[in-house]
Amino acid sequence: MLLELSYPFGVDQPKWPTNPLTSFVLDASTKRGDINNCSTITHHMHNGTHVDAPLHFNPDGKSIDQIPIEDFMYRAPLCVKIPKEKGGRIHVEDLKPYEAQLKESDILLVYTGYADLRASRPSAFIDDFPCWGVDAAEYLRKGFPQLKAIAMDVLSVDSAVTGGAEGYPAHHAILDTGAEHPERTLLIFEDVNTKKLFEHGGQPKAIYAFPVRFTGLEAAPISMVAEF
Repeated sequence: MLLELSYPFGVDQPKWPTNPLTSFVLDASTKRGDINNCSTITHHMHNGTHVDAPLHFNPDGKSIDQIPIEDFMYRAPLCVKIPKEKGGRIHVEDLKPYEAQLKESDILLVYTGYADLRASRPSAFIDDFPCWGVDAAEYLRKGFPQLKAIAMDVLSVDSAVTGGAEGYPAHHAILDTGAEHPERTLLIFEDVNTKKLFEHGGQPKAIYAFPVRFTGLEAAPISMVAEF
């Protein structure tokens, strides 16, 4: 069985507060007498379910088209519930109970429960959602070399309220390279419907999360599917 974890893209989807809106333009329409239907979209790369490549915060990082395609396929997913309220942060102590499982995993998918607000209260969903503490981000990157990616049920690994003032530290901890960050970078999947995983048993056989390959860009929309 296949289960879709990415949300459909629409013009009214919840987004990071300062991102531009997605828009659709129907360039040709059979209803207007044209021979076919053809559309143009304007879409910010960080709206909706998407993946951040290292280039997002690392000027020397790989762009979305430079990442090996096998890095978007995961045969040992770990799905965990870490309940967090508004403004909460994931820290090392939240991950320690899963340490043995993390050593065998190639992607960590987290369900905080906050995404339950996405459809019912979108204004609350985008306001001060849970995010990652730097300690947890560094713990995953340094301690589990086989881990390739993390996925969250919220809009960003950094806070929408304090992220800018803090310099987006979780993104940097995960994506930066250089002498201070010799470990391989991770991919970041944001705005993922991880709740569905627990509605279908919790631990899938595999996760597929293939991006649209935009040349030279720092992120891309994805279609994420779990195989049970």
